Amino acid sequence: MSPASDLHSISIVLVKTSHPGNVGSVARAMKTMGLHDLRLVQPKTADIQRHEEAIALASGASDVLANARVFDSLPEALADCQRAYALSARLRELGPALQSPAQAALEALNDLGGGVERSAFVFGAERTGLTNEELGQCNRQVYIPSNPEYNSLNLSQAVQIVCYALRVQWEAGQGLPSMPRVPNPEKAVPVAPRLATVKAVADLQAHWLQAMESVDFLNPSKPKKLVPRLARLLGRLQWEQEEVDMLRGFLADVVRVAQGRLYPHEIERRKQDKG
Repeated sequence: MSPASDLHSISIVLVKTSHPGNVGSVARAMKTMGLHDLRLVQPKTADIQRHEEAIALASGASDVLANARVFDSLPEALADCQRAYALSARLRELGPALQSPAQAALEALNDLGGGVERSAFVFGAERTGLTNEELGQCNRQVYIPSNPEYNSLNLSQAVQIVCYALRVQWEAGQGLPSMPRVPNPEKAVPVAPRLATVKAVADLQAHWLQAMESVDFLNPSKPKKLVPRLARLLGRLQWEQEEVDMLRGFLADVVRVAQGRLYPHEIERRKQDKG
């Protein structure tokens, strides 16, 4: 199985979903993380994937929504899956140990191709979750840790958490860097910005002191500890040249205003006002 197809081998199964908007939101959550196979078991609304609210909340994931398949039972939806992960906090006496989304995602992806060709993550109805019978039809159980005083996750939020865990593990398996990547490289911040030289920072300090003096914030005959404190402040940061230029432009205006000097366009405007 090619690495690119790994996420396509993971199915999201929704059992007895009531609200069309949740189905659309789930489709969107899946597509943002690279999953595409959505399966619906006995949805409460006929043609739920074609409902106006589902289409609206799917946003740009209309293809995932349109290709969603409807099944009459959970076993039918899982017929081609070798492993099924039930999302539930309901403990079974003889059930498997609970897994976190990250643990389940790692196992699901690592096992693909090794006798497991497809895995599914199964989510229950919004109000009641999965029944004991439905839990029994899955061979893994996943629990999303949450605030014990309020652990009410929306269906699409739960799906988003699981899909994100799958995405993170998939990218790690591809050797992709763990740092965030910008979808549009042309809009990314340069990796290596032009750093200011020691002299540029020293000139910034001198300019800063000049501005302080021009507004009587600094008495040059009694500077006290202001000068070394400013030097320490400026030396604490790794300045980029654009940052130095920006601050020096501001300081130049501070000095200009303090000295009562006008820009040429201000002089011209005053002449026009007097004329």
